Amino acid sequence: MSAAMAMLFWLATAVVGYAYLGYPLLVRWLASRRATTPIMSTDAQAPRVTVLIAAHNEARRIASRLLDILAQEHPADRLSVIVVSDGSSDGTAWAADIGDPRVRVVELQPNGGKAVALNLAASMAEGEILVFADSRQRFVPGTLRALLMPFADPQVGAVSGELVIEGAGDEGLYWRMEKALRFDEARLGWLHGVSGAVHAMRRELFKPMPPGTVLDDMWLPLNVVLSGRRVWMARDAVALDVASATPGEEFHRKLRTLAGNWQLLARLPVLADPLRNPVFLAWFSHKFLRLVVPWALLAALIASALADGAFYRIALAAQLAGYAVAALAWAMPRPAARIPLLPAAGTFLMLNSAALLSLPASLTRDASRLWRKH
Repeated sequence: MSAAMAMLFWLATAVVGYAYLGYPLLVRWLASRRATTPIMSTDAQAPRVTVLIAAHNEARRIASRLLDILAQEHPADRLSVIVVSDGSSDGTAWAADIGDPRVRVVELQPNGGKAVALNLAASMAEGEILVFADSRQRFVPGTLRALLMPFADPQVGAVSGELVIEGAGDEGLYWRMEKALRFDEARLGWLHGVSGAVHAMRRELFKPMPPGTVLDDMWLPLNVVLSGRRVWMARDAVALDVASATPGEEFHRKLRTLAGNWQLLARLPVLADPLRNPVFLAWFSHKFLRLVVPWALLAALIASALADGAFYRIALAAQLAGYAVAALAWAMPRPAARIPLLPAAGTFLMLNSAALLSLPASLTRDASRLWRKH
């Protein structure tokens, strides 16, 4: 019994270590030796671009968001925007009618969800390139140009920008680490996820999403990869956002996103096939193992409690102490922000708690509430 628990402890620890340290280091090492960069356009004729926005009850900020997009550096006659007001009850469609002929507003009733709204917008688009944006962020100057430059390379099917979270503290540290990993994956041709707030793709590669799809920012780029094209990351294409207002709001957002990975696997089972998924190693290591890690952490905790020996007693005490400190940091983020790395511990616990609950949440009878973002 004790020997089996010791083996379980080390196996679980290895899973956690590979997911959070081993895989990022492997990708960084490979990218330093095998990285490739797409051909970038500088002087070619600007493509026709249609920006798609699915909005629900965004009357307060939709007009300023549209002005922000239309102010981007791009020929006015080659830029258009389609706003789908998805079941809004606050006059979003009226607020989006800013009197610019480049903006087309469609009202969808009843609320169909983001996937349905984006499918509708894409079916109406005329641009060669579809750009996806959300209502609450804003683009820094030059973002649209940076998103479009990699499409000069015919192998590039989609391009992700970078989401910058202002005032996020050590959660920003986690997000910066995540973006560095994505960029290394992009340099290897392994990138398979984008920032939903700022990304673009060739219109002919758009594949309609099943209603209720949570992770449009995974469904779309994965289908680009499965078609044989590459997803690039343009780090100069920046969308600015603010951190979640409360820890509870952030936890629910993470729970929804992580549960969406289980939904995505059910809808794209090819992901689990290493012979058909060209980015299987990256998907398995980066996405799937993140869902497995909390179970590995739980197994390590139980195994260290049941294994014999002073080392495992110390390991158990260290884990319990670590989780207690992380729980305090999660519950009291403002005081924790004064201590270096403590917020990161709280973020780690929050993310893995959400991942632990993501599978049962995705299987519950009331999962439809989880799938609906608005």
